[in-house]
Amino acid sequence: MALITKDGDQAEKAVDAPKIEFPCDNYVIKVVSLDVDGIHAEITQRLLIHAPEMDTNAEGVNRSSKGRFVSYSFRIVAHSEAQLSALHRDLMAIEAVKMVM
Repeated sequence: MALITKDGDQAEKAVDAPKIEFPCDNYVIKVVSLDVDGIHAEITQRLLIHAPEMDTNAEGVNRSSKGRFVSYSFRIVAHSEAQLSALHRDLMAIEAVKMVM
């Protein structure tokens, strides 16, 4: 599995880290952000740059109990660790995004 640091760089390989075989269908990307206007569209736009085959209808959305945060789950086809690192960097560059898993 690609271990990604906060800055979007690949971390050193952990000895017992699970390995991903690429391409990996149905790879789940979870994004937690502030619940602000247009955030869903901005996140989706960045995802489509790196995973154009993503099914935008197959996603999960959860809002926090106080309505301040929202989390999205997207399924993509992961082609490489480099793709996942670039995607992580682009998503974290969005000011409202707080976490990408």
